[in-house]
Amino acid sequence: MNMEIQAALNVADETDAFLQITDVIFDREAEIGYADLTLAEKTVFCIDSLSREMENGGFGQLFHHNTGALSLDILESLAQIRAKNSLAVVQQVINLFPNGHVPTDEDERIEAFDQLSSELVDEIAECDDRFHDVGENLVELTLKFVAKNVKEFR
Repeated sequence: MNMEIQAALNVADETDAFLQITDVIFDREAEIGYADLTLAEKTVFCIDSLSREMENGGFGQLFHHNTGALSLDILESLAQIRAKNSLAVVQQVINLFPNGHVPTDEDERIEAFDQLSSELVDEIAECDDRFHDVGENLVELTLKFVAKNVKEFR
């Protein structure tokens, strides 16, 4: 068990606790790579990455950056933390891609999203708004997930 994760869970302010945990996970990812993270670590990595992209530019930002390549893992991560409403919105946008498949190749993904956004600008804007309005506290849900799965963090 990672003592830094356990210590972060004891921080009173949930935002500070979340940031301390994500710092540990991002350092670990930089050291060993995303593929070698545990499922629990990938969950936190994906939720934090999704949150950052959505706060900084919505689905356009998400799919124009590396985080968009993790679309399937993001869906799984939202399911893991039980963020059903956020999951539904992200799934709706993913379903807009041809055959519901988000390309992992950056250039292909950007091209596919740009095509979608030119055709479905209103739908994507509505999804951006709905993502922020679903009323789920992803930080709180992630902290509950971490507390239940603390042994899965190295």
